[in-house]
Amino acid sequence: MLMLLTVYQILLALQQTVYNPDAANGLPAMAFGVLAAAQWMYYFVMRAAGRKGFETETLAIFLCTLGMSVAASSDAAGMLKQVVLTMIGLGLFIALGLFLRDLKRLKALRWPAAVGALALLAVNLVISKAFNGAQNWINFGGFSLQPSEFVKFAYVYAGAATLDRLFVNRNLFLFIGFSAVCVGALALMGDFGAALIFFATFLVISFMRSGSFATVFLAVAGAALAGFLVLTIKPYILARFQTWGHAWDDVYNGGFQQVRAMCAAASGGLFGQGAGNGWFVHVFAADTDLVWAVVCEELGLITGLCAIAAILAMAAFVVRNASSGRSSYYVIAASASISLLMVQMALNIFGSMDILPFTGVTFPFVSLGGSSLLSCWMLLSFIKACDTRANASFAVIRPESFSGGAGPGESQAGAPPSPGEDQDDGGWVRDNGGDES
Repeated sequence: MLMLLTVYQILLALQQTVYNPDAANGLPAMAFGVLAAAQWMYYFVMRAAGRKGFETETLAIFLCTLGMSVAASSDAAGMLKQVVLTMIGLGLFIALGLFLRDLKRLKALRWPAAVGALALLAVNLVISKAFNGAQNWINFGGFSLQPSEFVKFAYVYAGAATLDRLFVNRNLFLFIGFSAVCVGALALMGDFGAALIFFATFLVISFMRSGSFATVFLAVAGAALAGFLVLTIKPYILARFQTWGHAWDDVYNGGFQQVRAMCAAASGGLFGQGAGNGWFVHVFAADTDLVWAVVCEELGLITGLCAIAAILAMAAFVVRNASSGRSSYYVIAASASISLLMVQMALNIFGSMDILPFTGVTFPFVSLGGSSLLSCWMLLSFIKACDTRANASFAVIRPESFSGGAGPGESQAGAPPSPGEDQDDGGWVRDNGGDES
């Protein structure tokens, strides 16, 4: 997979050099070269550490490669920034993967994570400035930060840990209150898309722990009422709903972006106009909220569908490992993370194609923007941690005594638990920094 991805990166670099007039300085070729070198360095280091299984990371790097091509088309001079952000994201992924090895530590830090998430939202409400109707950006020292993106990781982290014992009413009510504050703060900021993503994640976490459709229906009814109130106090959100399904009726105002996104995606055909040879990238927010149309225009519908398939493959990866997870925490966190990414992807694509209201959310790993890219890599650490194959994940190592116990396709959860082992760990071992029980 990495070899094929490297060939694809070389082809994109060549296309950018041929088609993109801003790429004459060789910067895109250099940026793709750095990305390819980093992915191979990661591979060899992990192999030297005895790790195997690189499916999720390779899919994420493929999506980042598409984002690099979009960055080259949008602003070739900014490609180095995108490369640096990708390297930082990969570093966070590794660091969090190692941190997720200790289940007791994860549960112990659930409250600091929740408090940190609320603090970020509070700071956002107090000092941020409105941009395109949404008050969700903080600027300092020439850099911009979107706190709600990092709150996604903290929300999944705290939610999965807090619901570890859902049938204790106190835990359930606290999580519902925590979710209501997060969604309410995002609604006050005018970030309707992020609020919708958080709410969908809340439904996934709640249902996985309770199995109660009644609880889900009650939450949906409450959200519908809250959404109605938001529409009444946020006129620009109401305007987007009014444009929904009628973009062609007002191609110069309300439907300006969606109409051009649909035209660009259609003009790319199956194989695209060539990387760096598109016109849609010059439309406002094309490289963030409408990025799927850029991918389809320059790289073709087939590549656009491959980007969707990459996220769906991650979802299949989570489902495959859910039944043998060593702890409900990892299963819930991974399921919540991939659900969040899938909802975000759906809102980005369907919003730009006027199938759903345009919410202005990013496509995971592909859209430009440091906060979004880093949060996606952080969420990917949850998905990686649910992998129960021997030495494939950061979180699980097959002990020597069980090395011959599980055959191909056999779940590691079948190994006998150690004396006193928490049965919530699926009967498998917990790796606490090398002390194998």
